[in-house]
Amino acid sequence: MALPFEADLDAILNVDEFATAVTYTPVGGSASTIYGIFDKPTVPVDAGGFVDVHEEQPRLACKTTSVPSIAYDDTMVISSVTYKVRAWVHNGVGLSTIQLERQ
Repeated sequence: MALPFEADLDAILNVDEFATAVTYTPVGGSASTIYGIFDKPTVPVDAGGFVDVHEEQPRLACKTTSVPSIAYDDTMVISSVTYKVRAWVHNGVGLSTIQLERQ
């Protein structure tokens, strides 16, 4: 049974609302445009000293159907910056969160 959440995702992942256009290129595949919510929260990282260092962890939230065969090292270009896919989690209701690394 399909969830009505799909219509909500379409509204949220609209570039006129919260989303941004992303050029997604799977390894060995062709580029396509997908839409997602991009952010770069900072997280504390233990660098071995007395004070944690803060590091950006860029991530993209998008529809799982936009990245059905996502793989490590796929490329995403967001606002003219290139990122590589490093990890992802599909939440089971149609949304995926992808951890990225700036190149």
